[in-house]
Amino acid sequence: MYCPLTKPEFIKVMKAVALAADLDPLHGHGICIGATHEYLLCRVPFDVMKVKGCWESDAFSVYLTFHAQILTPCMQDYPELHNQILWLTMPHL
Repeated sequence: MYCPLTKPEFIKVMKAVALAADLDPLHGHGICIGATHEYLLCRVPFDVMKVKGCWESDAFSVYLTFHAQILTPCMQDYPELHNQILWLTMPHL
């Protein structure tokens, strides 16, 4: 009989796999961040990730560690976004 995979069971299985591979196990939060990075590197739009992750804010963007790889294609596809990022990150003279 099949049943839905629960988060605790998923974490338990992932921990066993990591330990068997002599790796440090990830916790739920780390797995979510890693999955978010992977989707963004595959050019899934930020607004889609926001819905997919059930985030009510843009707080997930704080956890991005592959800034250049994620933002470069996004900025190339959306020049207006590039202008906004430049405005936010460059010193105003």
